[in-house]
Amino acid sequence: MEQVKFAMVEKKAIRAADENIATQVEKLKADAGSTELSVTVDWNAVGQMISENTDALASDSYENVWVLGHTGERTVAALEAMSTICNDDADYKEELANITSIVVKPKAKFDDSKSEFSIDGTEITIESGHRMTRSASDFVEPIKALF
Repeated sequence: MEQVKFAMVEKKAIRAADENIATQVEKLKADAGSTELSVTVDWNAVGQMISENTDALASDSYENVWVLGHTGERTVAALEAMSTICNDDADYKEELANITSIVVKPKAKFDDSKSEFSIDGTEITIESGHRMTRSASDFVEPIKALF
Protein backbone atom coordinates (compact mmCIF):
# COMPACT_ATOMS: atom_id res chain seq x y z
CA MET A 1 0.00 0.00 0.00
CA GLU A 2 1.33 3.38 -0.99
CA GLN A 3 2.21 5.74 1.87
CA VAL A 4 -0.37 8.51 2.25
CA LYS A 5 0.79 12.11 2.60
CA PHE A 6 -1.21 13.94 5.25
CA ALA A 7 -1.60 17.73 5.43
CA MET A 8 -0.37 19.44 8.60
CA VAL A 9 -3.90 19.79 10.05
CA GLU A 10 -4.44 16.07 9.44
CA LYS A 11 -1.14 15.19 11.14
CA LYS A 12 -2.25 17.21 14.16
CA ALA A 13 -5.60 15.38 14.23
CA ILE A 14 -3.80 12.03 14.13
CA ARG A 15 -1.41 13.10 16.89
CA ALA A 16 -4.31 14.23 19.10
CA ALA A 17 -6.18 10.98 18.44
CA ASP A 18 -3.09 8.91 19.25
CA GLU A 19 -2.64 10.79 22.52
CA ASN A 20 -6.27 10.20 23.53
CA ILE A 21 -5.99 6.53 22.57
CA ALA A 22 -2.77 6.13 24.59
CA THR A 23 -4.46 7.59 27.67
CA GLN A 24 -7.37 5.16 27.31
CA VAL A 25 -5.01 2.21 26.73
CA GLU A 26 -3.41 2.87 30.11
CA LYS A 27 -6.84 2.94 31.75
CA LEU A 28 -7.84 -0.30 30.04
CA LYS A 29 -4.60 -1.98 31.10
CA ALA A 30 -5.34 -1.04 34.71
CA ASP A 31 -8.99 -2.12 34.47
CA ALA A 32 -8.17 -5.44 32.81
CA GLY A 33 -5.14 -6.15 34.96
CA SER A 34 -3.08 -6.41 31.80
CA THR A 35 0.57 -5.49 31.47
CA GLU A 36 0.87 -5.99 27.72
CA LEU A 37 -1.53 -4.25 25.40
CA SER A 38 -0.80 -2.31 22.26
CA VAL A 39 -3.31 -0.46 20.13
CA THR A 40 -2.41 0.41 16.57
CA VAL A 41 -4.52 2.51 14.23
CA ASP A 42 -3.62 1.98 10.59
CA TRP A 43 -3.67 5.67 9.74
CA ASN A 44 -2.27 4.99 6.29
CA ALA A 45 -5.28 2.76 5.52
CA VAL A 46 -7.58 5.50 6.85
CA GLY A 47 -5.88 7.94 4.48
CA GLN A 48 -6.33 5.48 1.61
CA MET A 49 -10.03 5.13 2.45
CA ILE A 50 -10.37 8.90 2.43
CA SER A 51 -8.74 9.17 -0.99
CA GLU A 52 -10.91 6.34 -2.38
CA ASN A 53 -14.12 7.97 -1.10
CA THR A 54 -13.62 11.62 -2.08
CA ASP A 55 -16.99 11.81 -3.86
CA ALA A 56 -18.89 10.44 -0.84
CA LEU A 57 -17.07 12.82 1.52
CA ALA A 58 -17.75 15.76 -0.79
CA SER A 59 -21.44 14.91 -1.12
CA ASP A 60 -21.73 15.08 2.69
CA SER A 61 -19.51 18.19 2.90
CA TYR A 62 -17.27 16.10 5.13
CA GLU A 63 -13.69 17.12 5.81
CA ASN A 64 -10.81 14.65 5.92
CA VAL A 65 -9.78 15.81 9.38
CA TRP A 66 -13.24 14.87 10.70
CA VAL A 67 -12.76 11.30 9.47
CA LEU A 68 -9.43 11.12 11.29
CA GLY A 69 -10.93 12.58 14.45
CA HIS A 70 -13.88 10.20 14.39
CA THR A 71 -11.57 7.22 13.92
CA GLY A 72 -9.74 8.26 17.08
CA GLU A 73 -12.97 8.93 18.98
CA ARG A 74 -14.45 5.58 17.98
CA THR A 75 -11.25 3.81 19.04
CA VAL A 76 -11.35 5.52 22.44
CA ALA A 77 -15.03 4.55 22.78
CA ALA A 78 -14.21 0.90 22.05
CA LEU A 79 -11.45 0.95 24.68
CA GLU A 80 -13.83 2.60 27.15
CA ALA A 81 -16.35 -0.17 26.43
CA MET A 82 -13.71 -2.77 27.24
CA SER A 83 -12.93 -0.98 30.51
CA THR A 84 -16.63 -0.92 31.37
CA ILE A 85 -16.89 -4.63 30.64
CA CYS A 86 -13.87 -5.34 32.87
CA ASN A 87 -15.39 -3.34 35.71
CA ASP A 88 -18.80 -5.01 35.37
CA ASP A 89 -17.95 -8.68 34.84
CA ALA A 90 -15.00 -10.68 36.21
CA ASP A 91 -15.33 -13.41 33.57
CA TYR A 92 -15.07 -10.97 30.66
CA LYS A 93 -12.28 -9.16 32.50
CA GLU A 94 -10.31 -12.41 32.58
CA GLU A 95 -10.72 -12.78 28.82
CA LEU A 96 -9.87 -9.14 28.07
CA ALA A 97 -6.76 -9.41 30.24
CA ASN A 98 -5.42 -11.91 27.69
CA ILE A 99 -5.68 -9.46 24.79
CA THR A 100 -2.25 -8.17 23.82
CA SER A 101 -3.03 -6.29 20.61
CA ILE A 102 -5.85 -4.23 19.16
CA VAL A 103 -5.60 -3.22 15.51
CA VAL A 104 -7.89 -0.56 14.09
CA LYS A 105 -8.49 -0.22 10.38
CA PRO A 106 -11.17 1.62 8.44
CA LYS A 107 -14.19 0.18 6.71
CA ALA A 108 -13.65 0.51 2.96
CA LYS A 109 -16.71 2.62 2.23
CA PHE A 110 -17.29 5.99 3.87
CA ASP A 111 -21.04 5.40 4.00
CA ASP A 112 -20.54 2.27 6.16
CA SER A 113 -21.07 3.64 9.66
CA LYS A 114 -21.11 0.36 11.58
CA SER A 115 -17.91 -0.72 13.34
CA GLU A 116 -17.18 -4.44 13.42
CA PHE A 117 -15.08 -6.44 15.84
CA SER A 118 -13.24 -9.74 15.41
CA ILE A 119 -10.80 -11.70 17.49
CA ASP A 120 -7.94 -14.00 16.56
CA GLY A 121 -6.09 -15.44 19.53
CA THR A 122 -4.95 -12.48 21.60
CA GLU A 123 -5.65 -9.83 18.96
CA ILE A 124 -8.84 -7.87 18.45
CA THR A 125 -9.37 -6.19 15.11
CA ILE A 126 -11.72 -3.24 14.90
CA GLU A 127 -12.98 -2.29 11.47
CA SER A 128 -13.99 1.27 12.21
CA GLY A 129 -17.09 2.73 10.62
CA HIS A 130 -17.40 6.37 9.66
CA ARG A 131 -19.51 9.51 9.63
CA MET A 132 -20.23 9.93 13.32
CA THR A 133 -18.84 9.42 16.77
CA ARG A 134 -19.91 6.59 19.02
CA SER A 135 -20.01 6.14 22.77
CA ALA A 136 -18.71 3.21 24.78
CA SER A 137 -22.24 1.90 25.31
CA ASP A 138 -22.55 1.37 21.54
CA PHE A 139 -19.71 -1.14 21.61
CA VAL A 140 -20.25 -3.15 24.81
CA GLU A 141 -22.47 -5.86 23.27
CA PRO A 142 -20.43 -6.34 20.06
CA ILE A 143 -17.27 -6.72 22.14
CA LYS A 144 -18.90 -9.17 24.55
CA ALA A 145 -20.07 -11.18 21.54
CA LEU A 146 -16.41 -11.90 20.68
CA PHE A 147 -16.15 -14.18 23.69
